[in-house]
Amino acid sequence: MIVTAPASSANLGPGFDCLGLALDLPFELTADTPGADGWLALEPTHPAAVAFAEAGGTPARALWWRSPIPPGRGMGFSGAARVAGAYLAGRLDELDHEVARDGARLVATRLEGHPDNAAASALGGMTAAAADEAVRVPVPDDLSLLLWWPERSTSTDASRRVLAEQVPLDVAADSIGRAALWVAAMAVGRTDVLRVACEDRLHQPGRLSLRPDSTGAMEAMLAEPRVLAAWLSGSGPTVAALVARDAGLASLEAVLERDGRTRRLDLSSNGVRTIDNS
Repeated sequence: MIVTAPASSANLGPGFDCLGLALDLPFELTADTPGADGWLALEPTHPAAVAFAEAGGTPARALWWRSPIPPGRGMGFSGAARVAGAYLAGRLDELDHEVARDGARLVATRLEGHPDNAAASALGGMTAAAADEAVRVPVPDDLSLLLWWPERSTSTDASRRVLAEQVPLDVAADSIGRAALWVAAMAVGRTDVLRVACEDRLHQPGRLSLRPDSTGAMEAMLAEPRVLAAWLSGSGPTVAALVARDAGLASLEAVLERDGRTRRLDLSSNGVRTIDNS
């Protein structure tokens, strides 16, 4: 049995700790001895191993993993790993898919400390999550993400330390309104309002103040009219842009690649699941 869980881009601007998008970039985990190259033995301190044990898996059981998700880049590596680990434990206990999936989401949420990445990796697509609940939001099927990231990673804990413990009422209200607009616009296909929806005053200004390279990438993306929305992915340093799948953006990618790397990814309609061992 191989378990796969998608990467994610979270926050989406104002949707701090509640909105996420699943990306077509997998974290894979197995308890079977791999028959192919590229698998790594799972260390006990790895997020997937911790989640596996937290969900009732045998702590000393040998597990293997592989993934192209770059850690520390704001693409939900730890969230996908934790969802995969907890889900594998559930399936090995012979839980059905939905029970194992929902249990994995809750375990990963507790370990992450926030539900956005865990919800997207568990359910796929776009998700809105709060407390112990998560709902998948309909998404137009002709969209993809353009991602940019630099060589230097960002610590989530360090990034959170720049956030204000209290914010003015008008900032909180603005964030709530734009996050709600994000969800409504995606649900009905109003991509024309997403630039307004993704603007943020709650967490991005402080985080971007630490990363002028990420600030420059976001400014370059928003200068391109075909970019529907752009935001700091998770805690950064990755910047994500929502674009039409058929949009040719070679000139923008060339500008972005002066200071980092780019990649186009489809959204993942699948959440955590098992795939064929072959």
